[in-house]
Amino acid sequence: MRPRGCVYPLHTTAPTGVVRVGAHTATLGQLSRVWGQTLGPKRLLSFATRSGVRTFVNGRERRGDPRSIPLTPRAEIVLEIGGYVPPHVSYLFPKGTP
Repeated sequence: MRPRGCVYPLHTTAPTGVVRVGAHTATLGQLSRVWGQTLGPKRLLSFATRSGVRTFVNGRERRGDPRSIPLTPRAEIVLEIGGYVPPHVSYLFPKGTP
């Protein structure tokens, strides 16, 4: 029996936010397009900000367009708008996550 629905090269399997990437390279911008969501330097989903979207990769702030962030194995990516909220120091990935 085959499961119903479809699986894209970029997908999630749980509400944790962990993204599974197929056998190719991908960016956060490509993921936002697959999800049909808006992402840009001053826009995150339905929110717009004059000060810009702040991005953190593995706890370090990253400057530039968030759409260009590569999705790499076990990368912890945080997007935020508004006041600063320190990113988590680490994330315990579920067993079996590459």
